[in-house]
Order: sequence, then structure tokens, then C-alpha cells
Amino acid sequence: MLAIAGWSLTACDESHNDFPEPKVYPQEEVINMSDITGFVATPTAAASSNIDLGTMTEDSIQLFTLQKGTLPAGMTFDSLRFEAWPADKTESVATKVKVSANGMITKDELSKLVYTFYGKKVTERIFDAKLVANAFKGKEAFLIELGDFQLHITPLEMESAYYYVFGKVNNVDSKNANRAIMTPDPDPANDQVFSFTSMFASSNDIVVWNEKYWSVATAKGTKSAKSADYGKVYGMPSAEAADEKPEAGKIFQGLPKDASSPIYFLAPTKAYYTFTVDLEKQEFKWELLENQSPAIYSSMAMKGLAADVQLQSIGLAGKTGIGTNKHNWYALNVTVDADALVTFSSGTTNWGYGTEDGEWTVDDDVNWAKRCQQNGNAIKLPAGKYNVYFCDITGAAHFVPTE
Repeated sequence: MLAIAGWSLTACDESHNDFPEPKVYPQEEVINMSDITGFVATPTAAASSNIDLGTMTEDSIQLFTLQKGTLPAGMTFDSLRFEAWPADKTESVATKVKVSANGMITKDELSKLVYTFYGKKVTERIFDAKLVANAFKGKEAFLIELGDFQLHITPLEMESAYYYVFGKVNNVDSKNANRAIMTPDPDPANDQVFSFTSMFASSNDIVVWNEKYWSVATAKGTKSAKSADYGKVYGMPSAEAADEKPEAGKIFQGLPKDASSPIYFLAPTKAYYTFTVDLEKQEFKWELLENQSPAIYSSMAMKGLAADVQLQSIGLAGKTGIGTNKHNWYALNVTVDADALVTFSSGTTNWGYGTEDGEWTVDDDVNWAKRCQQNGNAIKLPAGKYNVYFCDITGAAHFVPTE
């Protein structure tokens, strides 16, 4: 049983019905604790176990039962809620989570709580939470703390491991977004960080789309950027913010208010950059490359199969101010009949990984992308069908299974 612990009963102003963020209640009146009796919150078994939203079949789950007690004459009890924050981000401001009087909380509310503070990776997240309510007397509200909880929540699989970019940087619209893939951060701890390196035009440069949403949109018959469903595209929060061309800032998923298309990230200048998004922090940044004259290759191939696979470039050949700066290459639906050892090659320049053949063995969703080195060894590619990507500036190679 969770008895009432640490009651905080202080008055606030007339705006007690709106709680977008936790409020600070200036002390005005102290209630006699002996006048308040019988409030008991009892956690359910679900409250102390992992709540896996991916396997949860009901729309809501019960986390506690509440026995209501006695308040002083003239006071009413209302606005029951959790105020929760990540256990590993103690500096975070708590957020309100709606609960019903019988202790039920919806799947949507739990999802919203996770996505407020984290990206969309299917990982258990731990939140510290207080069950609180208000006692009202006239126009005054008094905060009641009903107990401390710790919630363990694993979110739904909302996004896959693969993020694409499209815009002027690669001269493709939404239906061809799978020609340009972002590179995951090599640090396993940064599994929500992705980057893309290229020459940028500083005009309609780039937006980001997860493979899962892109696949849904194209399956519904998306013909061009104008007809795409942009509800899940990552871009800038507003045109005004984009026009300032900041080196870093916040990202926005979906369509900003009154916008008919996503707001593109614009490079600070026309130059070579690495563009990075952190989907957990919901932030982006532009990093200017030290080498503004990287080697330019006229062709790129993947070697090691029965026949070489010629990759296509997504550079902006013929576009004003961009010229022939092609550095990101792709080949779609490459069939590998049997396990193979592969490398990337352009003329006499070759790229591979590690100091021994097979040091990198491609593995779906885990070891599907790494940064190769010139003269590195062959990559072990299991039998299957893949979309293959390679960036000759960073050496990043990517193998996305397609079946």
C-alpha cells in the first residue's frame, strides 16, 4: 500500500484547470493535515513491471487503485495525474500524464511520455513519477501528492533503422528518397544520431524521412513531392527559422502550422558539410568539412560478386553552382546468391573494412553500416537482396536488406 507521502498543500491562482507543464505553487495557506484522511494509492502489478507498448493489446492499462479520503468542508478533489520525468535526465522538467480516477492510463499517453524525452528506438525507458491531484476550494487549488512511482516503458516500433534524405542535395523528390541514406553514428551509445555528407547548395537542401514512413507513403501511390504525406518528415519548425540558416537548432517532425510541405534544412553556405540529426535530443547541426576539395570519382562499383555492381550517383550534375560534385552512390535491389566478400572501387582506388577479410560481417539492423578505409579488407556480405550505398568522402558503406 502506498500511503499518502509528502503532501504538498499550497494555493495557486485561478488558472488551475490547465497543466501543460508542472506549476510552481506559491504558498498562501496551510491546511491542517489532521483534516485530510483516508487517501491511499495502491500500485498494480503492471506499475512495477515493464510496460511493453509493442505487445500491449488493450488501449489502456491500470497502474493503481485509489481510495479517496476526507477533505475539509467546502473542498473538492480533481485533476488526478502523473507528473513524470526521465530517471536518467534529472534536469528535465516533468511532464503531465493524464490518468483516470480508476488508475487507467492510455497507450497513447504512455507513448507520448516516451517521445517527449527520447527518440523512437524500441528501448526500455525508465521514468520517475509522482501521482498528484488538486483539492479545490473556491478559486484556489491545493496540490496533493499521492505517492511516488517508477514506470518502465518500452515504446512501439515507430521507426526503422534506416533514414533517407531528399531535396536539392540529391535532386530527387519523395518517391526516390531511398536513393540517399543517412549514416548511423559509429558509437553504439548514439543510436539515434545519423548524418549525411555532401556538397550542399544552401537552397532547398534536405529533409529527413524514416524508411518505414517512406515505404507507407510510396505504397499508397506517392507520385511526387507535392502529393506525398509529409506527416512524419523531419524538417525545420518554421520557414523563418530556416531562412536564418543556423548552424544548429531544433528539428520538427511533420508539417508546421499553415505549411503545405515540410520546411527544408538549409546549409549555412554553399559548401561541403556533414549534416547530422540527433533524434533523441531532436536537434540538428551542420559541420563544415575541413577539406573543401575532396577527390571526385567518375564511377563507383562494388566488386566481389560474379559481376561487378555499378553504383549510380545522386550528385547534382548540371545544376548551377554544384557542377559534378558527386559523392554519394547507390544500387537498388542487388541480389547476392551466396555469401560473398565485397569491396568498393573506382579505378585504382579501393575501399574496404578492417585488416582482415570478413572482419565486418553485414548483419540486418545491427552491423548494416560502417565507415570503410582506402585499401581496407573485404566485407562479408551474406546471401540476400540489398540496397547498397557508399559515400566516397566518409567511406561509409551501407547494406539495407530488401526482403
